[in-house]
Amino acid sequence: MMVRLLCSLFICLFLTSQVYASDICFSEEQAKSIVVELKQKRILEEEVKEQEGLIENLKKQVELLRQENQLLKEQVQLVKEQRDIYKVVVDEKDKEIRKVKVVGFFERIKSFLMGAGVGAVVTLFLY
Repeated sequence: MMVRLLCSLFICLFLTSQVYASDICFSEEQAKSIVVELKQKRILEEEVKEQEGLIENLKKQVELLRQENQLLKEQVQLVKEQRDIYKVVVDEKDKEIRKVKVVGFFERIKSFLMGAGVGAVVTLFLY
C-alpha cells in the first residue's frame, strides 16, 4: 500500500512538473537576453544614482551662486552709496578751495596795495 502511494505521488509530481516546466523555463536565448537586461538595469541604476548626486551638487552650486549674487548686489549698492558720499565730500572740498582761492586773490591785492601805499608813504617821507 505504501509503495503504491509513493509511486502515485511520484508520478503526479513528475507529470505535473513537466506540464508546467514549459511555462516556467526559458530558452537559452531568452535567458541570455534576461541576463543582459539585468546587467543593463544594474548599470542604469548606478548611472541614475550618479546623476542624482550630480543634480544635488548642482543644486548646491546654484544656491551658492544665488547667495554670491545677492552679496555682489549688496556690494554694488554700498559702492554706489560710498560714491555718492565721496561726491558730496569732493563738492564741499571744491567749494572750500574756491573760497580760499577767492580770499587768497583779494588778500594778495590787499597786500600789494598796502605795500604800494607804504612804499608811497616812505617815498614821500624821503623826499
